[in-house]
Amino acid sequence: MPKSESSIMSTGRSRSRRRRLAIFLSAAALVLVIVVLALDHWLPYMLLAHYKFSVEAHPKVLDEYGATAEPVEFTTSDGVPIRGWFIPAPAGGRAAGAPPPSTLVVLHTLGRTRRDMLEFALPLRREGFNLALIDLRGHGESGGEFFTYGAHEWRDVAGLIDWLERRPDGAGRLVAVVGASAGGAVAVAAAARDRRVRAVATIGCFADLRSIAARQAGWLPGFWLDRALGKAERLAGFKLEDASPERLARELRCPLLVAHGPADGYVPFDDARRLFAAAGSPRKELYEIEGADHATMFALGGEALRARIARLVREGAGE
Repeated sequence: MPKSESSIMSTGRSRSRRRRLAIFLSAAALVLVIVVLALDHWLPYMLLAHYKFSVEAHPKVLDEYGATAEPVEFTTSDGVPIRGWFIPAPAGGRAAGAPPPSTLVVLHTLGRTRRDMLEFALPLRREGFNLALIDLRGHGESGGEFFTYGAHEWRDVAGLIDWLERRPDGAGRLVAVVGASAGGAVAVAAAARDRRVRAVATIGCFADLRSIAARQAGWLPGFWLDRALGKAERLAGFKLEDASPERLARELRCPLLVAHGPADGYVPFDDARRLFAAAGSPRKELYEIEGADHATMFALGGEALRARIARLVREGAGE
C-alpha cells in the first residue's frame, strides 16, 4: 500500500533531525578534542609561567625611608641574567670596629617582582640590615623562560651572594633569606644547597609542588595532572622532588622561621606544619599569623612578623 504524503513528510523530517543531531554531535566532539589538546598543551606552561614586567627604577617609597637602591646585575651559573636592587643599611649608628651589617635577601612570590616586596622589607632596614631584592628568573626584568619553584632558582640566590661577596663593604659576610609563598620555596632550596645562607624564613610557603598542584587543580583528573607535571619537568629540565621544600628542609642546618596564616585557603596551614616538622634546622619556629590568609599575611603579620625575622637574622649571625 503506497505511503501517504504525510507519512513521507514525517520520515523526511525525522531524517533531517538525525542529520542535524549527527552534525551537532560531530561538531561538539571536534570542539572537545580541540579543547583537550589545547589544555594538554597549555597546562605545563601555566605551571611554569613567566611574568616579565618592567620595574620602576626608583619607587617613591624609597624616599619615605631615606633609602637608595643600587642596581644589581649578574648572570647565574647556568647563564640566566638577573636584575635587582641592593639597599644599604642606614649609615652611622655602628660602633667603631663593628662587623659589616648583615644582608637580608627578600624574594617575591609567583607573578610578582622585587618592587612588590619593598613596603614589607624597608622597615627591616631600620634594624641595621642591608636589603637585597631581585627579580627571580622568569619575572620582572630578569631573564629566563621558566620558573621552577626553587629547582633552578636557588642559583639566582647563589649568584646574588657571589655579587655581594665581590663588594668591598662586606655585604656578603652574613646573608639571610626570606621568601613569600613560592619565593619561600626558593629560599629553602637556596639554604639547603648553599651553606652561605645563615638563616631562612618562609611566609605562606607550600610544602610540596606536586601536592599543592593537585589541590589547586582538583578539577583535573589525576592522570592528566601527572601528564602535565611530567611535561613541565621535561620543558624546564627539572625534577619535582627538587621543588619540594618539605624534602629540602631536611638538609637545613641554619635557623628557620616558618610563618603562615591559619585562614590560608590557597596554601593550607598544614603545609607550614609539614615544612616545620621536616626541617633539620637546630633552631626553628612555626609562627601563626593570627587571622591571616594568603592575601593578608603581610598586612596582618606587620611588625610582629618583622620582629621575628630580625631576631632570626641575628640568630644566624650568632648574636
